[in-house]
Amino acid sequence: MNVREILEGADAFPTIVTDATVRAAAELMRTHNVRAVPVVENDRLVGIVTDWDVVDALADSGNELADLPVSAIMTSDKLVTITADSLVAEAINQLQRHRVHHLPVVEGDTYIGMVCLGLEWSEEGMLTPPLRPTLTARHP
Repeated sequence: MNVREILEGADAFPTIVTDATVRAAAELMRTHNVRAVPVVENDRLVGIVTDWDVVDALADSGNELADLPVSAIMTSDKLVTITADSLVAEAINQLQRHRVHHLPVVEGDTYIGMVCLGLEWSEEGMLTPPLRPTLTARHP
């Protein structure tokens, strides 16, 4: 199975533009219950803002943080991405190797979706043994 197959029929994943404020990114994460937001300009992935980017910036900037543009705190130089034709096993490998929870899916420079690493939970709310990574996907 490849990444494209899990993107098909997946829910929409929110994106944001570089000049949006950090406050807008945080509100988007809260509203959509996600921990990262891809930064997209003209369908091109230019960065990603994670909950940890916001926490780090808050510790550094204090009250001024909310009005900063997301371009000031986004990760853009070390983006970890995957193509839609990659195998799901490779996506899980990338997520684990780079210790990230969100993996933007691209075709060339074009952003087409996001896969997220999770753990499988039982109906009783317990982690099911063995702890097995699972992928969820969303697209724009």
